[in-house]
Amino acid sequence: MVKVSPKRLSVRVRDTSYPIIIGTHLEKELISAVEREGKSRVAIIADTTTRKLFSGRIARLLKRKGRSVDVLSFPTGEQNKNMKTVARLQHSLLEKRFGRDTLIIALGGGVVGDAAGFVAATYLRGVPYIQVPTTFLAIVDSSVGGKVGVDTRYGKNMIGAFYQPRAVVADLSFLSSLSKQQIVNGLVETIKKFMTSEKRSLPLALKLDPKRPLKMPRLLQEIAYRSVRIKARVVMSDEEEKNERRILNFGHTVGHAIELLSRYRLPHGFAVGYGILVETKISELLGVLSAKDCRAVVSYLGRFGIEASAIKKYPVGKVLQAIKGDKKARRGIPHYVLLKSIGSVYTKGGQYAHPVPDAVVRKAYLSLQGA
Repeated sequence: MVKVSPKRLSVRVRDTSYPIIIGTHLEKELISAVEREGKSRVAIIADTTTRKLFSGRIARLLKRKGRSVDVLSFPTGEQNKNMKTVARLQHSLLEKRFGRDTLIIALGGGVVGDAAGFVAATYLRGVPYIQVPTTFLAIVDSSVGGKVGVDTRYGKNMIGAFYQPRAVVADLSFLSSLSKQQIVNGLVETIKKFMTSEKRSLPLALKLDPKRPLKMPRLLQEIAYRSVRIKARVVMSDEEEKNERRILNFGHTVGHAIELLSRYRLPHGFAVGYGILVETKISELLGVLSAKDCRAVVSYLGRFGIEASAIKKYPVGKVLQAIKGDKKARRGIPHYVLLKSIGSVYTKGGQYAHPVPDAVVRKAYLSLQGA
């Protein structure tokens, strides 16, 4: 793969800041990030897939630099992002006598990043960690912003914390092992950000061939960079999601409900894509978004196989019931991010998320089913 010079961003929240590095072959950048922390012991947390594919190379690299390295792992899959997995990882660290001289490396996709980050946030009341995302979805979204946690039977990410990493080292070389579906999984999150915040970047996402993303590594890097730049700006403005950061939840209120009903078998990006379709239709029904822009959103997502017909598997009544438990609800009332136009969201009274009657959500959902 062609080496692409790294692009860099910085996230500054409260009294700390951390770098985000996006490029290829970032071994030197990872070593530098580890050495900055000055910790003698490193625990790489991976899932069974990323342990097999990547952990050996990274462990050898760090051992050559004098670090003591252990690799901990858990079974691949969203269904394993739970308290049982976190407790098992914490107990392994305790058994191996990891102390405050510990640095955790989260090596994997969003599931690994969320779980390992939560371990870091709670182990010995907090140890530093570095995100090394290995999926496109994790690179453009979950590795940035410090949201860590686990799922429960009541919903996705219901138990967790805001705990920022010390660095994000996003090596696009890892993506060579991914399928088209996994690339699309991440592309949906970039499209979401461009639809809410940066219309001019949408054509870039549409140029990428998800079957062969690494054939155009500079385009891939630019898409990732712009997506992360949007998220970094929002996180710096509203780290704990008290208002503006809710803009990143466009498509997620409905999407998380669908993901829960699928028992996490449906990839996150696809669930969010279906959520975007529904929440865009809600925006149109409420008179916030034009019919023309609503059709454009449907067209954009359709290019990547996100079709409204797929939501027929998930009955609207069950979706509405699942939404009631959404963590973004306020006083038990679900809130939705509404699109005002492609590139901007609707705000009222300075708020970025809004209550919507169930009848409107139901109408939007059913109208898409009949599309």
